[in-house]
Amino acid sequence: MRVLWLLLLLGGFGLAQTLVEVTAVAATVSSLDASVRFPSGTFRAGQGSEAILARIPDASRFRLEVYAARGLAARLHAGFVQQILTGFAAAGYFVERQEEVQVLGELRTRYDLKDGAGQAALLFVVRRGDELVFAFGRAR
Repeated sequence: MRVLWLLLLLGGFGLAQTLVEVTAVAATVSSLDASVRFPSGTFRAGQGSEAILARIPDASRFRLEVYAARGLAARLHAGFVQQILTGFAAAGYFVERQEEVQVLGELRTRYDLKDGAGQAALLFVVRRGDELVFAFGRAR
């Protein structure tokens, strides 16, 4: 009976799935644009990044990279996203349009950006529970 209980207990951990796995590499700047600074608590996303990019209908228009927030930063969703947007504004990217939808327990927010030269960029944020993942990309 104890073995069955232990198996049920351990098996329950497999039900909870994270949006992405993070690498041990903290990210302070974008590799696509070194002038874009990220808030503390940002990590480069690893496995699962492709699934995040698949949520963006026109992902092929952009060179994209995926990041995740961890720890306290992830739990402060709105403040963390505001810090990201402030970093983009400081680098010369401004929000042209914002769209937010709720899909399968996730809050997905798309920010269409433009830089000073008029080049399109994208910030795509996915929030679920205490998780926050975002993709940033510049037009190809």
